[in-house]
Amino acid sequence: MKKRVIVLAILCMVGIPIYAIYDFLDVELDELSEGKFLSEHLSPNHDYTARAYLIDEGGATIRAVIRVEIDFGPERKTVYWNYDESTVNITWLNNEAIAINGHQLNIFNDTYNWKKDPHWEENRGHY
Repeated sequence: MKKRVIVLAILCMVGIPIYAIYDFLDVELDELSEGKFLSEHLSPNHDYTARAYLIDEGGATIRAVIRVEIDFGPERKTVYWNYDESTVNITWLNNEAIAINGHQLNIFNDTYNWKKDPHWEENRGHY
């Protein structure tokens, strides 16, 4: 019984910090801070609005981040998050598709998260 308690205590001491670090590093797009407003772009049919924000909270070691959210009226959804960018170029392709700094997204199905892009480093710093 005593061994079981010790093993459980060790698992908790190791497991909880590992989970906390994982949870901190695996950021969901809707958990990002809002940032400083940059620009607003209406869809061709004026039903949706893309709003771009600059998140620059780092200092010397953290570079700026661009976040773009789509306003669907009653709800908002972050669809774009890219590190090491300080400007944004947004073009609506149609009422459902948008190009943000060269990344084409369907606003209903797609998101861009630089942490999940295996080719991110190749395109770094274009904007």
